[in-house]
Amino acid sequence: MTQESAKGAAYAKELRTARKNQKSVMEKFIVYSSEYRSLYSRFTKYLKAIGYSAASCKTLSAGMREFLYWLEKRKILAIEEVRERDIESFYLYQQDRPNLMKGGTLSESRITLHMYTLKLFFSHLLDTDQIEINPMGNLDYTRDYKRRRENLLSHHDIEKLYGECETAKQRSLLGIIYGCGLRREEAAKLNTKDVQLKTGMLYVREGKGGRKRTIPLSKTVLNDFKDYYFNERPKEINYRTGDLEAFMLNRIGKRMSGETYSNEVRKLLDKAELDKRISLHHFRHAIATHLLESGMKTEHVKDFLGHMSIETTQTYTHITTKEMKKTTAYEDTRLLR
Repeated sequence: MTQESAKGAAYAKELRTARKNQKSVMEKFIVYSSEYRSLYSRFTKYLKAIGYSAASCKTLSAGMREFLYWLEKRKILAIEEVRERDIESFYLYQQDRPNLMKGGTLSESRITLHMYTLKLFFSHLLDTDQIEINPMGNLDYTRDYKRRRENLLSHHDIEKLYGECETAKQRSLLGIIYGCGLRREEAAKLNTKDVQLKTGMLYVREGKGGRKRTIPLSKTVLNDFKDYYFNERPKEINYRTGDLEAFMLNRIGKRMSGETYSNEVRKLLDKAELDKRISLHHFRHAIATHLLESGMKTEHVKDFLGHMSIETTQTYTHITTKEMKKTTAYEDTRLLR
């Protein structure tokens, strides 16, 4: 077995899972460019030549197929035009894009698998003189994915973001993804009936794995929600084509999608001059870390996030070296904003 195929063996478990979803992915990410279709075909043959099975070739090349589809959508129609910044943008896109089969977003292991495929792809193009510069030459996405779940948002960063907000809608958006710790898909599905302004509770009716949970709102988040709902949301409602059930509406009165959430957050990140690697999921990670560091019991953070097991919460937040205080208070508005 070659060195390259030996590396691929580390992702065997992810490959087996991904094969089951192959048909759906292939139907979704259709590539039209004749050049890109040719590259895809040749790369699949290359994977088979270096030792991968037919099933593994299809699974690995699915990540590249999505990348080529993504390039077309961005009007990058020649592979030699791809630069390092494009690879980084594609990585950030994967952090937020929906999982087509399971709901939620892609797992870190799936993203790692896709980036590993691109590493093989561009290395092959460079070795065969099809490109002069490898855009992944200075990038490394193949290390243990758990090490990448770092907390990129400090308390000060959160305050800076709130300081850049000009509307109650922007503050409410931060309240949903940080103050309530909702996943991207949970945020997109949020309805007005799920936000109980009288009782100060938010209901997630269908979280990851179909699990439900109730989240108490801090005083500040509740006030932001009220401000948006009563003063700004009525101006956005479109009674003809809009979505009256959705809590957060876009500029044309329809339900705010996960992609729109990401775009609006990136605008705030740019204004606050914060790390460009930050995605929606980092806000969820940040509130979990901040709550645990404040002393909230791990089991209560588990319920807050909607995790199935407490082990997931401990791994997710890297708290094994932290000394936890004994408190169950949710009402620290400095944390939940």
